[in-house]
This record gives sequence, structure tokens and C-alpha cells, in this order.
Amino acid sequence: FSMRELMARVKAMLRRERLIREELAALDVSPSRQQVAFGNLVIDEARHEVRRDNAPLAMKPKEYELLLFLARQRGIVVSRDLILERVWGWDFDGGSRTVDVHIRWLREKIEDDPGNPVRIVTVRGIGYRFEG
Repeated sequence: FSMRELMARVKAMLRRERLIREELAALDVSPSRQQVAFGNLVIDEARHEVRRDNAPLAMKPKEYELLLFLARQRGIVVSRDLILERVWGWDFDGGSRTVDVHIRWLREKIEDDPGNPVRIVTVRGIGYRFEG
């Protein structure tokens, strides 16, 4: 990299970190609950299980972590960058489209009509909001 490009990348990373810190400060950090129900969808943290219409859903570990993170922030718009930070970790090298793909997979499992989602809503240009 040239020095100019390196400086631009460092500034972008610092800006991203500042935005994530501000977003984290606004989030609900209350202790987790054992079981949370959203209509026909139940997230059972003690069993590390998600059920829809009382049938267990087969979920990959990241899908479960993503759903749990979004559910804990119910009603709050969460950016892709923050989701990457909290679910994948700060050292994840993939892009924000990873979040989009996992959201699509989640919607296929928890939405009645994945093409018209009502539980995980896209907030254009920002991120996602879990409505439950």
C-alpha cells in the first residue's frame, strides 16, 4: 500500500470503531433471559434451541448467535458493522454481505413468507431491526 492509502484505511477503521462504540452504548445490555417467545417463535437460551410452532429448528451456530443478538435488541436498528463486530468478532475478515446471507438463511427458517419478512426487517442503508 502507499502511505496515503494506508492512512485512509486506518482512518476508516478508527471511524468504524467509533461508530460501533456509540452504537454499543445505546444497546440494551441487560442480563439474558432463559426463554423468550415471539408469537410462534421461541428462543430457549438454556437449551441453545429455537422452536417454531413447537418444532425445533436446525440452526448453524452463527445463525443462532445472530438471531439471539437481534432478539436481544428487539425494536432497535442494528448496523451490519455492529452485527459483524458482535456476532463474528472484530477480527473477522469477511464483508458485510456475510450478514445479509445469514439474515436470508434465518428468514427462510423463521419467517412465514421470507420474501416479505415481518420478524427481521431491513432498514435500507443502515442494517436490520428484529420485530419479533
